[in-house]
Amino acid sequence: MIRNLLIIILVVCGSNLIQAQTTIEETTLDELEITSKRKRKIKKHKISGKPAFNGISQDEFIVTNVNQLPEGKIKSVSFYFNTSFVDFADLVSGKQFDVNYLDVELGLLVYEMGIDNQLGNLISDCEIKFIVPHHHKGAFKVDISSIDFPDENFFIGFKVLSETNKDENNLYMRLFESDSYVSYSEIWMKDFSNPEKETKKIISNFAHLKMTFEIEQ
Repeated sequence: MIRNLLIIILVVCGSNLIQAQTTIEETTLDELEITSKRKRKIKKHKISGKPAFNGISQDEFIVTNVNQLPEGKIKSVSFYFNTSFVDFADLVSGKQFDVNYLDVELGLLVYEMGIDNQLGNLISDCEIKFIVPHHHKGAFKVDISSIDFPDENFFIGFKVLSETNKDENNLYMRLFESDSYVSYSEIWMKDFSNPEKETKKIISNFAHLKMTFEIEQ
């Protein structure tokens, strides 16, 4: 009888020990999973310089080259529109710019960097669209986390998709001047041989898009 009782006690103790070991192992695995999930930080990278600005009209586009971004996943880009710099330029120049802000739809453009800083292959052709309201002033953030960007240099900017009024500035872009960047614009230009006719041409732009990138590291 005593012998049987001892056997039962040993079996129960052994079972409890196995359960305890299993609990310890599961707890350890859970702790390992938790500690492996580190928090990622967001780094902001601003591209700017000597202030400038310009208007943009329907079917026109502008792109600026980007290089030496911090390592990480590009999450967003902020462009700058209809800023108070236009009002300041009005004051300094002594003349009133012909401004009539409208809600303007834009499409994001991304190009590879080609040979000799030329436009390369098109990576994103207005798949990402956004509307800048007529009352908006300042930074406008766009989620670009879905785009697979090149590891090094590329061009980024936007094209005007919605209708704008001729001979009127419905949207102003905040730009900057610098010899360290390259920008291209496709704009309407008058045909000097026929003043009534306008053609679209891609030109090297005098200034570049002010931008702020958010990069997840």
